[in-house]
Amino acid sequence: MSLRVPASLRLTVPLILLVFAATLSAFNVMYHVPRAEQAAEEESRKRLAQEMSRLQSTLEYLLLKGDEEIAQREIAVLAHNHDYVVVVLSDDRHAVIAATRRAWLGQQVAEVLPEFDLEQANGAIRERRARVTHDAAGNALLGYAGILMGSEREELRPSRAGNLFIVYDLKRSKAEARARVQEQSLYWAGWVIALALAMWLAFHFLLTRRTAQLVRAAEQLAAGNLAARSNLHGRDELGRLSRAFDAMASEVSETQTRLRRDIAERARVQQALEDSEEQYRAMFSASIDGLALWNSAAEMVDANPALWKIYGYTEEEHAASPLSRFVGPSYHPDLLRTIAAGEPLHVELTDLRKDGSTLEVEVHGIPMQYQGKPHVLMITRDVTEKKRSEAELARHRETLHQREKLAALGSLLAGVAHELNNPLSVVVARAVLLEEQGDATTRTAAAKIRTAAERCARIVRTFLAMARQQQPERGPVAINEVVSAALDITGYAVRTSGIDVTLDLADDLPPVLADTDQLHQVFLNLIINAQQALQDHPGPRWVRLSSAYDAGRDVIRVVVADNGPGIPEALRARIFEPYFTTKPVGIGTGVGLAVSQGIVEAHGGTLTVDCPPEGGAEFTVTLPVGSIEALGVAPLPPPRKSTSERSILVVDDEPEIRETLAEILASPTQRVVTVSSGREALEHLAAEHYDVILTDIRMPDLDGRALYQEIERRWPPLAKRVVFVTGDTLTDALREFAAACGRPVIEKPFLPTEVREVVAALAVAPSLPEPRGPGGQGA
Repeated sequence: MSLRVPASLRLTVPLILLVFAATLSAFNVMYHVPRAEQAAEEESRKRLAQEMSRLQSTLEYLLLKGDEEIAQREIAVLAHNHDYVVVVLSDDRHAVIAATRRAWLGQQVAEVLPEFDLEQANGAIRERRARVTHDAAGNALLGYAGILMGSEREELRPSRAGNLFIVYDLKRSKAEARARVQEQSLYWAGWVIALALAMWLAFHFLLTRRTAQLVRAAEQLAAGNLAARSNLHGRDELGRLSRAFDAMASEVSETQTRLRRDIAERARVQQALEDSEEQYRAMFSASIDGLALWNSAAEMVDANPALWKIYGYTEEEHAASPLSRFVGPSYHPDLLRTIAAGEPLHVELTDLRKDGSTLEVEVHGIPMQYQGKPHVLMITRDVTEKKRSEAELARHRETLHQREKLAALGSLLAGVAHELNNPLSVVVARAVLLEEQGDATTRTAAAKIRTAAERCARIVRTFLAMARQQQPERGPVAINEVVSAALDITGYAVRTSGIDVTLDLADDLPPVLADTDQLHQVFLNLIINAQQALQDHPGPRWVRLSSAYDAGRDVIRVVVADNGPGIPEALRARIFEPYFTTKPVGIGTGVGLAVSQGIVEAHGGTLTVDCPPEGGAEFTVTLPVGSIEALGVAPLPPPRKSTSERSILVVDDEPEIRETLAEILASPTQRVVTVSSGREALEHLAAEHYDVILTDIRMPDLDGRALYQEIERRWPPLAKRVVFVTGDTLTDALREFAAACGRPVIEKPFLPTEVREVVAALAVAPSLPEPRGPGGQGA
């Protein structure tokens, strides 16, 4: 057996190489011979065409001169060329007048050359063009050409025409092409065979001989010789395989030695355990993990108190009950027999306690010898709390991940809001100006434009409010506006889901003291939950939002109802629990209703759910009505009239915003100057006095914050005349800056009345001293 593999390789490899050489040679002959013959035929066709063209010109010249004898000699010369089998020249009556075979002179062409088609010959005369075709066997080329021979009478143009017939031999040229290909194939076959022999020799010395040595070492190791090694050297695959085999043999030898030591040690331990039954009992009973000992017949032999406690049995029940009573799904007889056969087990299972509650256990099954017989020791650990903690931690991680995504979204929304609010400001302001100044038709169109632009602005502000990361700030809130804003955000998703929305909002609702962003989150969660509940529900589908004021209890109720599948009675008490959800994985996290209830209760209200008998669900938000005075905020006094001319400086890098503000504030009593940067504003402030300064916050070069700080440094009283205009109030830095300086902020998009009121309130303040230069001197 030791020589079978090498002997097979010594025979197989050369045979494969020889077969490869023969196949390559045969393929070369089969592939190149037809192509060589075709090339030879094409070359012969070219030579024949050239010769026919030459003969046609020469013979016509001689025959038109009347030198028929020289023409016959011109054809007779071709008899010495072995490539031409037959060359025949016939007159206009198809009689042979010249040929390479003299015996044919005077005979008809059809008799001596039956393979030629006289119709084709006549066609060649008419077309004055030579033709070349194959004979029936494909061994020769047949050439036709028309020859002008002269006139019968005193005619200016030749009227007689004969034919030139040529039979060109192809067999010799094809045979020569085949011979060249065969000679080349034999040449390369010899080289391939020589290369194959060289490869076989290299293969034998580099692979076959070394493989035999490796096989012998493997057979010796299999026979029990743990000292067997192949000891092959080299960096090729066999060398690496040999080193891996030697390493494996060493590992097998060491493992065998360790196994023998382990067996001896295990026998010693077993003997010690048998000699120390009392010590075993103490350890068995004191274990905090549940232990159960089973015999090979799948019968419980012993169980410690910890196991019975895990499954909810008392000490008395443990003592009074037989061991056979305790059988759970994790102790199936087939499973026990598998472990007893020598296959350890480590699994996590869901079992049941005595009272029917679920129990998560981690089970280790270990085969062992007890009293000289095979047994199975099952170690059971209660991991219910561990699983619950892991699930809770995973939910917290997911919540943290969602918060991080929302924070990133907030940063993105800041830039988007700034870019959207600038054009929206122009659209809203221009629409209001058209409403104020245009005719009835223009005012109607402008009102529609303003309404659409204000809706876009509300959506942008709502997104910003959702993304803000700030402490709750309570103030007077109009509930209907919060509900409408939430519906603006979710309206598209609700409409595209085929859900009809009905609004029944009372008009006489007093404001409540609340945080607008938090209440918006509550109604947004309720509307989204209704839309998701109706997603797979058959139509018609509807959502109804209603609000009402209960004067008796001084509260406002907002109801979000749908005609979806409703909530089962068993789940209604749990829907407000954190992380409880009935939605598929990836749809919800189970925190929306819990957070919403927490927000409502923090405002002194309640969030309840009810499912009417006809189906669907109704969520009711109840909020107490508060007074504005509770916030300690006094309303602003109305601005006093002023008849003196005011100077207003508008600073904004957007030309449309500057022009819009200038047109809003322009009047006979107000002079408006616009600049595009903070540095340009400082130059104007140093040169003349301004009653009000409206500046954008985010600008290139010198922004609104730096401009305000520079005004406060150079002309402190003038800083009280600054008004900030911005489309980005999302970032903490901007909000903190605006709050610290205490200046009014006009958020884009703005209404002309809003701008005029703020400017009027500042313009009527006590007059300021004339501005001075940067160094404190008069400018």
